[in-house]
Amino acid sequence: MLSDSKLKDFNVFIGAETGILKGVNLNEQYVIKKNFHNVKALDREQEITAIAWGDEEETEVLMGLRNQTIKIFDTDVKAFVSSRKISTGSGPIVSIGRVDGVTLTAVKSGQITLWRQSGKVEINALGRGEFLSRMRQDPYSQNIVATGGKESDLRLWDLNRPAVPTFRAKNVKRDMLDIRVPVWVSDIAFLNDLRCIAVTSRHRHIRLYDIRQQRKPTMSFEYGNHANTAISTTNTCGSHVFVGTSIGRMGLFDFRGKNPKMPLRSFKGFAGAVRDIVVNASEPYVFSVSLDRFLRAHHIYTGELLYKEYMKSRLNCLVARKKTDIRSTLPTTRQKIRHTDGWEEEEREEEEEEEEEEEEEEAEAEEEMCDIQESESLDRIRPVTNSLLR
Repeated sequence: MLSDSKLKDFNVFIGAETGILKGVNLNEQYVIKKNFHNVKALDREQEITAIAWGDEEETEVLMGLRNQTIKIFDTDVKAFVSSRKISTGSGPIVSIGRVDGVTLTAVKSGQITLWRQSGKVEINALGRGEFLSRMRQDPYSQNIVATGGKESDLRLWDLNRPAVPTFRAKNVKRDMLDIRVPVWVSDIAFLNDLRCIAVTSRHRHIRLYDIRQQRKPTMSFEYGNHANTAISTTNTCGSHVFVGTSIGRMGLFDFRGKNPKMPLRSFKGFAGAVRDIVVNASEPYVFSVSLDRFLRAHHIYTGELLYKEYMKSRLNCLVARKKTDIRSTLPTTRQKIRHTDGWEEEEREEEEEEEEEEEEEEAEAEEEMCDIQESESLDRIRPVTNSLLR
């Protein structure tokens, strides 16, 4: 149970490509933003590639970096309390988590490692694939993890029995040209309906698996014409998922609806690839970050963009507090979107200057047109006048 002080604290933490951890406090009057890094001391190798809560009380934020460093940020003291460089496999940390207080990591080369003091437990989750894209923990059973990547289809692993996967997905049948359908899992979500898992693909696929029935997906369809990059499920309905794309589209799908292949609602306002999606656990709001440097909050049921904050860096991932009182901190649907960094004012001034320039150009064009018309009319009248004078 979160205290009142935590409800008033930073309620969203964001990891950026620049390696900066950003804290955001949503306030009814204004928004507080803070960078918890010294920007001058950062480099490309310190990019935050994965983020997660470290405990149920949400007092720790776990971060995985591109250079395989694990950092822990204490939300009470507002400081980094631990930094550890791991050495396993190759590539950046793609996912991070905790199992009974023990840190769990997954790197791009496919190694999933549980860093126990008595000895690490390691799984090679990649198999014959090219690289690992995502690892997700089952929220109802932390020792169960799902993995997927490029040419590495969905697999489930039990960390208590890591020798072989407990579930291994099977690809759909060949297409109408008898060509194998490629696999590239980009993100994974556990639905509230136990043993049902949804995945997105860089090849536009959205797939639903019921591991109690079969290895092949029970539902598979394509969304849009570009890669799917993120997926998240709602807490109120186990059949609803949010899917984000590489061109800045986000849709809400209902696997049990009359037309599950069409989004129930589309969420607008993006100008870059959607990198991460988090649904608030207590209120009907969904947070998202994208490469256009904005943090957004949409209303789930109306699709209205309620909140938009410019963060000045390309954003990769985020976590949000479960008990955030959104109604008192976010603007209401009747209020305008508030930009606290002056970006909106600058844009408005630029638009006004452009409008003034356009009006001046239109006025000059009208004057030129009038001059042309006058000269043409004089040319027509001159011969008639000359003939009358003769």
